[in-house]
Amino acid sequence: MFSIFILVAASCALVRFALLQWRAIWISASSQPLSDSLHTATGIDPRSVGSGDFAALVEHCQRLYPKQTGRSGWLREVTGYYRLLKAADKLFRKALPQASQWSRKEMERCSRYVAVILDHQLVLEFDHQAFANRA
Repeated sequence: MFSIFILVAASCALVRFALLQWRAIWISASSQPLSDSLHTATGIDPRSVGSGDFAALVEHCQRLYPKQTGRSGWLREVTGYYRLLKAADKLFRKALPQASQWSRKEMERCSRYVAVILDHQLVLEFDHQAFANRA
């Protein structure tokens, strides 16, 4: 019985560590600077990416890079996390304003992460086109 308890506790700790590690990776990625190619392709100002831009950014990713959408750096997982945060924000907006404020900040980070993913794809595509034109 005691060994089962240890196994469950260790499994919970491992899952918690994995989730925190995943979150740390995409939060650090979302802090990268954005280029002006994002504004050119989407019309969204790179300096003011907000939580309301999430759906438009994901749509641009799926439209511009349909083959890479499933492979582009946890986009599905971040989308699921964003939806969970959005539901929590609606649920707790009046009852727990601090939780709502936290969830809005997290949704902004999700939007910023998708903007970074899209921006990297655009920069790679522009570099590829420039190289192809020189050859």
